[in-house]
Amino acid sequence: MRFFLLSIFLLKSIFSFSQFQISSINIHTNDLVYDSNTDRIYVSIPSSNGSNGNSIGIINPSTNELEKTIFIGSEPTVLAIADNGEYIYSGFSGASLVRRFIVSTQTAGLQFSLGTDSFSGSYYAEDIEVMPNKSTTIAVSRKNIGFSPRHEGIAIYDDNKLRSITTPDHSGSNKIEFDSQNSLIGFNNESTEFGLRRHAIDNSGITNTSVTQNVLSGFGVDFIYHGSSSNSKSNNNNNRIYSDNGKVVDITSAPFVIGSFSNIDGPITYDSLNNLVCFANFESGTINFKRFNPNTFLLFDNLTVHQTTEEAKNLITCGNNCYAFNTNDNKIIIIKDSSLGVANIKTNNSISISPNPVIDHITIKNNELISEIAILDISGRLVFNKFNSFNKIYLGNLSSGVYIIKAKYTNNKISTDKIIIK
Repeated sequence: MRFFLLSIFLLKSIFSFSQFQISSINIHTNDLVYDSNTDRIYVSIPSSNGSNGNSIGIINPSTNELEKTIFIGSEPTVLAIADNGEYIYSGFSGASLVRRFIVSTQTAGLQFSLGTDSFSGSYYAEDIEVMPNKSTTIAVSRKNIGFSPRHEGIAIYDDNKLRSITTPDHSGSNKIEFDSQNSLIGFNNESTEFGLRRHAIDNSGITNTSVTQNVLSGFGVDFIYHGSSSNSKSNNNNNRIYSDNGKVVDITSAPFVIGSFSNIDGPITYDSLNNLVCFANFESGTINFKRFNPNTFLLFDNLTVHQTTEEAKNLITCGNNCYAFNTNDNKIIIIKDSSLGVANIKTNNSISISPNPVIDHITIKNNELISEIAILDISGRLVFNKFNSFNKIYLGNLSSGVYIIKAKYTNNKISTDKIIIK
């Protein structure tokens, strides 16, 4: 009977303190963005999804359900959302267009052609970015289909009006990010020039101002920008770009690599709320969701995602402590981290743990008597459980990573915190 009761307690601990909740939705998508005003994920759905293809899909991250689809055009691809959530812009592979989706009314709106060339044919959107604080202005990195190189220059559009000056075709910025209203960062990821470019923007259009080679490198490499306007909790990581192969580049003046995240290959997003750089990293047939400290470049935590065996395509944050990515096997994976919301809530009776991070032993000090200590890994699995004696605990047999430590007091109060094992 005693053994039975103990088993119930351990099972309750495992389920109650599971750090991550992972949900999977089966749907063909090309890209995804999140709007905080409506608390919804918006996805581009191609015709391969069936009767609701060629649409913008709306996913509720709270219920993990596809709520609605709205026709948008032929084979929607890349998406970009305005910083005020007013519009979402979509590129297409079935038409030489960009179309605007009106979030408040959930309707398709203005559309316009990206132009054509007498030799390479129609232009398509490879990347789209919305100008900061100006939802009606976008930059489009244009491409052709069927020729190499594919790059056809960057163009600036105000509503459907093209500014007259565009950047040259051939070697240019396939991937782009605004770092201000009058400046754009771009990267050539299709030829060995691997140029990281700065672009100046004015009322006439956009021009190249500098190029630095081989700061970033790699075919198909993408990046994100995080700067002083990105509302980070820390000012120590302003004006940086982060690549999906793990490089960290300071672009305050001449671009240079200031660090890297180890063993990275997967889409990236910046969690400004918790000041973490996040990857959906593909390793040996498995996606590991990894979060890193942007200042030390050290791993914060690591979660193996068993719901898919294929690579992730795009990764976003989807609200507080929520992340989502789409995969090559036609899934949307939504990850929610409950511990980020509760792990730092402490009472006056909370335990004091030192050292933290820990290599082998931790020492626990507390104001009240503790009846039990439980330690769980990031999947919620109980890895340590001890009763009554807690002054010094040996944890050197546990793998490196982030763990949740739970203390139960004799007065039945509970304290929860994180520990990091090196």
